[in-house]
Amino acid sequence: MRHPKFISTTIGITASGGLFLFYVLTMRLLAGSWDAVWWQFRQLWYLMVPLISGFGAQVGLFSYIRFFPNHGTSNKMMAANSATSTIGMVACCAHHAVDIVPLLGISALSLWLTVYQKELLLIGIISNLIGVFYLLKIIKNRH
Repeated sequence: MRHPKFISTTIGITASGGLFLFYVLTMRLLAGSWDAVWWQFRQLWYLMVPLISGFGAQVGLFSYIRFFPNHGTSNKMMAANSATSTIGMVACCAHHAVDIVPLLGISALSLWLTVYQKELLLIGIISNLIGVFYLLKIIKNRH
């Protein structure tokens, strides 16, 4: 069996890649072109890179802690932070959904996500940081 640190690092990197892939595919679907995907990423890279990295770090640390009995972590905490990161990514894409969402009856949500795009990304980054520090504290207390 591989070492827990190796497995957890792999899981964290995979989670970061998954969140980035979610962004790319959502943007591609909503914007209709690859150019729009990369243009948007270049505009917000300074928020998206920390969000994606923090999410991966948090998932990796969470999976590392799960190797130990009585780990003391909550699946609810991980789910909440995952949702926050995902909402941040959706906020990046929301302004491209303006043509589609009125048909779904959620145009106000799209407008709100677009207006508060950077703030939602910052909330996601802060949420990830809190989660990472919390998980590091658990690891420190276990060793």
